[in-house]
Amino acid sequence: MCSINHDLKTVFIHIHKTGGTYISYMLQKYYGFKNYYLRRPDHDIFCMNNKKITKYLNYENRIHGVLNYFKTSSFINKKMNMTSQKWDTYYKFCFIRNPYDRIISGWYHVNKLNIPFSNYLNLYNRCNDVEFMHVFMPQVRNIINEKGKININFIGQFENLEDDFQKVLKNIGVKDIIHDVKKQMNKREHNPFYTYFGQESLNKVNLILKEDFKFLNFKMFDNITDFFDEYVKKDLLLQTDNNLEENTDEINDTNQYEENNIIENNITQIYDIINTNIEENDSIQDYQYDNQQHDNQEYDNQQDNNSQENIDFISELLIINNKI
Repeated sequence: MCSINHDLKTVFIHIHKTGGTYISYMLQKYYGFKNYYLRRPDHDIFCMNNKKITKYLNYENRIHGVLNYFKTSSFINKKMNMTSQKWDTYYKFCFIRNPYDRIISGWYHVNKLNIPFSNYLNLYNRCNDVEFMHVFMPQVRNIINEKGKININFIGQFENLEDDFQKVLKNIGVKDIIHDVKKQMNKREHNPFYTYFGQESLNKVNLILKEDFKFLNFKMFDNITDFFDEYVKKDLLLQTDNNLEENTDEINDTNQYEENNIIENNITQIYDIINTNIEENDSIQDYQYDNQQHDNQEYDNQQDNNSQENIDFISELLIINNKI
């Protein structure tokens, strides 16, 4: 989807699962943008779609990202009052997200049959186009032009969404920030993204989203222990830092040292439990999935119980560290 303001000469490129629903809503409601969600008449030819019947009538596909799809269509450009010159001169911006986090968010969004993440990754060539663009489409494909070059003026970070959004508004000449900065849209309650990964799923994601790691400068992890070391520890430290900031007047240096010690002492325990869970999950073979049903309830229960034990343990540590 694109959002355009011709007076401000600005285009927002909406990449799925990067906070784009919030951004496009605020742009349209408060800053004079118009949102476009269009399908080009030559969609099947342009996107190399060989299916005789197209179930979904949106622009989602497996080949072309948003910028290239919209920019190269005379039909869409007429609808949006855009020209090649405008595409080249307008200020273009988007938001991107850590690929490991984004793929979990996309899977959670489209996963209507409660398929475990490690198994859903096997549907790379079997899912529909909507699911593909939400989960498997590398983000970088959405911001490259017809020559395959990244063609964007500002790339914001999902993890710093509001601050980067306000930077964009100032860059395009908006003097007054009038939207509700506390409003959240499409927020989904799922466990921390790193808890869904094992070594096998990590390897698959690295391969599927290799373009994002290469061209968007996200850090790729080859080893699951290093992966957990990065994200589990960062999560615990962030939670503790937030707590320390809220209680600055009440916490002395000794207490800070003790709290940090709690984190360091428990990191190894977290790894042991997560890795044990991963080994058990990865050892389960011959899991069969039917597109119309998912009836291996015993397997589901085992997966859910293992994951819940893992989450409960991490949650308990977070509670301890935050003195809740």
